[in-house]
Amino acid sequence: MTDTSEKESIRGEMKSRRRELAREEVLAKSDQIQNSLFSQAEFAKAKTISFYVAKQEDREVETEHMIKDCLQSDKQVLVPLVSGETKLSLCELEDYDRELEPGAFGVLEPKPSCRRIRPLEQTDLLIVPGLAFDLQGYRLGYGGGYYDSLIQDLSSTQPNISTIGLAYEFQILEKIPHESHDMPVDKVITEERVIHTSSNRPDEE
Repeated sequence: MTDTSEKESIRGEMKSRRRELAREEVLAKSDQIQNSLFSQAEFAKAKTISFYVAKQEDREVETEHMIKDCLQSDKQVLVPLVSGETKLSLCELEDYDRELEPGAFGVLEPKPSCRRIRPLEQTDLLIVPGLAFDLQGYRLGYGGGYYDSLIQDLSSTQPNISTIGLAYEFQILEKIPHESHDMPVDKVITEERVIHTSSNRPDEE
């Protein structure tokens, strides 16, 4: 099986398994993941956090409560806006319920009147979605390349950026096909554990 066909097979399986989750399961698992995320050192020291906005019908790990809790704290929250082919801009969000509307691919994005685009280097912590992650931190998205480009751009402008993937335990695989330009996340958090992915990359010095 080629890498491309293997990736498509994984995508299909993960989409199917996520669709089987009831809303109550999504919220319960997401609450456990939030508790773990908020206890991480990277989260505690981050002043500006970029969250993805979960698409409910896709049963992604829910971020609504995470974002709202951060907005009630002293942390600045950024959310993505599709701004070009495979490109995301990051916009400051101040009110989850009033400032978002369906945008590209049906994902909630800031309304035109609420688009406060911030420099990438302002981000201290990037929360990353994915259909699957492996133990080394490599991820499989929907195939559009948006987060791959964002992580690469962030890493070049903010070398100390922390990246954390959120996933359900069943989305964790031992290994996902990846290429040299793919950039792994620093940690993956599920409802069961925190995976410190860098310790699973034997090629790193």
